[in-house]
Amino acid sequence: MAISPIESSERTVPAGEFKTNCLRLMDEVQGTGTEIVVTKHRRPVVRVSPFRADRPGLVGSCQGQLRIIADIDGDPAIPADDWEMMADPGDVDDHDA
Repeated sequence: MAISPIESSERTVPAGEFKTNCLRLMDEVQGTGTEIVVTKHRRPVVRVSPFRADRPGLVGSCQGQLRIIADIDGDPAIPADDWEMMADPGDVDDHDA
């Protein structure tokens, strides 16, 4: 069984400590947003992360994060005649032969 590495920004807590302080740790996770990885014998077992009911939808989720740096309505940088994927399969030269 492969175990994913623990990210350095996460906090690890042994299972015994988690059992003793479960409610306090859950409040801490919800309040700070920092995930906790619970371990048994120093091996990660579960990840406790805050519940986020207000997850953004997929549409519009990248708004303000992307920038178009070329004129997408103008002529393409590579002429359409050079687009092998657009050519008729019978007209494409075999470059590997």
